[in-house]
Amino acid sequence: MDVISTLLKTLQDGWAWLEQSLSGAPALAGIGMILAGVGGLILVIMGLIGLIRLGFAMRRGALAARVRRDDEVGARILVVRGGKGRRRLISAFLGDAIEKHLKSFMFGGPFRVTFYPGNVDGDERAAQLMKRTEADLILWAEAPRGARAVARMLARPSNTFDPPRQPITLAMPKEKAAWTDGLARAMAYAAAKQYRPALGRPQDFRAERLQPVVETVLNILASKPRADQALLAEMVDDSSAGALQLAFSGNDQWIDRSVEIARSTISEINRSAAPDRWIAANITLGRALRLKAEKRFDPVMLREGIAHLTEALEALRSEPRLKLAESAAQAIGEAQKLLGTRRKFSISGGGI
Repeated sequence: MDVISTLLKTLQDGWAWLEQSLSGAPALAGIGMILAGVGGLILVIMGLIGLIRLGFAMRRGALAARVRRDDEVGARILVVRGGKGRRRLISAFLGDAIEKHLKSFMFGGPFRVTFYPGNVDGDERAAQLMKRTEADLILWAEAPRGARAVARMLARPSNTFDPPRQPITLAMPKEKAAWTDGLARAMAYAAAKQYRPALGRPQDFRAERLQPVVETVLNILASKPRADQALLAEMVDDSSAGALQLAFSGNDQWIDRSVEIARSTISEINRSAAPDRWIAANITLGRALRLKAEKRFDPVMLREGIAHLTEALEALRSEPRLKLAESAAQAIGEAQKLLGTRRKFSISGGGI
């Protein structure tokens, strides 16, 4: 208590001295009044900014709670449109693309798009927002320092046993004129595939559900959008595999188309840059040629199909992963053979 009393006495003495000094110098008193007024104005402005921030935080919190409670609409999709400049433009483009074109790839499943008035920077913040809102898919834009702005997407795992997914990054064309309807539909496909990875496995879908999706993807590719190159490669591969699946479903018009699409796909792939894609494309083309030759027997076409399948097989045999798998399989076989040779073991517990 003595310390506090001493401190208060010191402050009172200091204030009295300051009043006495200012009373003897009107100019200093005027400056003091001005400084006090400026200080008060700054405090008022800071208070208003704090209130505005609090209001936005409360709004975001209420919106996050509403999204979390909304469990009757199928997919819950969040488009973060915070930021400024190019980030805001990309977010607006993503939101428009999702609202207009996502339904083409959702197989009639319901979904709801919610626009979130905030910012997301980095994978950790995106994961935190997904946990907070329990959204199924989040889309946002980022503009790293010294780099071009990009679109990003993060999807919730398909089930609770899967590990968390990593966000994907999609480059956007620099020129605004390249932000076409074709690009919007490509971005919608990317979002749909993040939510439903099975789009890359056409064998999981019935032909009547798969056909409109394959036709839409082929139509997008025909418009030659200036989308991210990795995304375009996925769409090419998915459409080729989808066309082959439609051909195997008994739709004769897709037999010829599947061969044409597979030929076009393999011609666009650089084997050294994308060996896995090249192998998969050869297998797809080989299977498509075999199916076509089976419907209308053509030994030349059949030999071509065999050649493509053989090339893919030879490339697979040179893969270190396959060699390692073969070594593991061989070791398992030898161990099982040894285990089965019971006469080499003593009855007492395994001595040889």
